[in-house]
Amino acid sequence: MELGLRGRAVLVTGGSSNIGAATAVAFGREGARVSLTYKNNKEAAEKIAAQVEQAGGQAHILAFDLEDAQAPARLIEEVTTRWGGLDVLVNNAVRWADHNPVEGPRLFADEPDDNWVTLIDANLTAQLHVLRAALPAVRASDGGRIVNVSTSLVERGMVGSVAYTAAKSGLYGASRSLAWEVGDDGVLVNVVMPGWVIDGKDLPFEIPQDIMDEQTSRLPTRRLPSCQHVADTVVFLSSQANQSITGEIVRVTGGTS
Repeated sequence: MELGLRGRAVLVTGGSSNIGAATAVAFGREGARVSLTYKNNKEAAEKIAAQVEQAGGQAHILAFDLEDAQAPARLIEEVTTRWGGLDVLVNNAVRWADHNPVEGPRLFADEPDDNWVTLIDANLTAQLHVLRAALPAVRASDGGRIVNVSTSLVERGMVGSVAYTAAKSGLYGASRSLAWEVGDDGVLVNVVMPGWVIDGKDLPFEIPQDIMDEQTSRLPTRRLPSCQHVADTVVFLSSQANQSITGEIVRVTGGTS
């Protein structure tokens, strides 16, 4: 299938690890020009950029911090200056909680105000700032695409994740409404919702094997999705092969809810 991504200018935030890294490389395979961001690990971003280029694309790395209020505008300006525009935005960067919700959950009632407000600001408000900064360029594109990356925890829930899932839930309503605002310009806006992934190596905490096994047992396929499975979904939704899917939540969970 021809995806029509060769030469397209793509921004993948949080593109130096896990789902973001797999997504950046997947765009590279399609011949896209890919900007990918990192927060602290420049070396990891450089390695992914090299993989993008080895796969057949062009790559560009940028530092980006969701907690810097001025960063979204700077980011989009740098990307559009580099590539002369922006065709695809993948909002994937995430700010994790500063504690382990699997092994030692902190109840919302006990969460200091600064902690949960920071999570919502980074995982929702900052994402909206990126979206708004990118809109002029994406609207000017011939068939712009936006994909916001969320989490299946929004639907399943998990102790210790109230603020994080509240923020990610907000992306649903924003994406649905934005799809109506930019549809006349040919821009499609969607949410990809990953579940647990088998090869997420750079999480801030280790998920115990018994929990991974329990999650796998709930799946019709009896296997967890991979980062690559999520990346392939993002790339399709971002492509010119997608002409009618917009305002939707696309689940890549292996069949679990």
